[in-house]
Amino acid sequence: MRALDLDLVRRRPAWPAWLLLGVGGLLFGDALLDTLRLRDEMSQWQRRRGSAAVAAPALKEPVNEQTRRELDVARQALQELALPWEQLFKSIETSIGTDTALLSIEPDAGKRVLRISGEARSYPSILGFMVRLEQTQVLTGVHLISHQLREEIAERPLQFTLAASWRTAP
Repeated sequence: MRALDLDLVRRRPAWPAWLLLGVGGLLFGDALLDTLRLRDEMSQWQRRRGSAAVAAPALKEPVNEQTRRELDVARQALQELALPWEQLFKSIETSIGTDTALLSIEPDAGKRVLRISGEARSYPSILGFMVRLEQTQVLTGVHLISHQLREEIAERPLQFTLAASWRTAP
């Protein structure tokens, strides 16, 4: 008996698959060569940049006095910005009582000193505010610099000025 030869699926020619494989191989080879070329170029740039970084300090000019002062001012401003201002203002805000009001806060970040001006209804209110400020972890050495009765205002508040040392966490 002869074998049955049923051709249910037509056979396609093999050359298109080989053509696609060849084109894919060419594209892969081109991409590989570009990658190697870019890697070599990048290493050359890094070598140039490394030699320029070593040579740069030798070419450095001396800084004139005006530029040095500007750099010192900028450095001081950066140091002041790095201080924990939010913690300071939060501790002052939590210390304010219902019978005291702040008029101004004058921090000196360089000396870590703070001047607080405000008004209070009575002298014990000022003392209570001072005690609450002293109990914070941020301020220490709170003392009363001046106080006076404001007779020109109907409520006759006491205007006061405090000074305190400002602690920063290590």
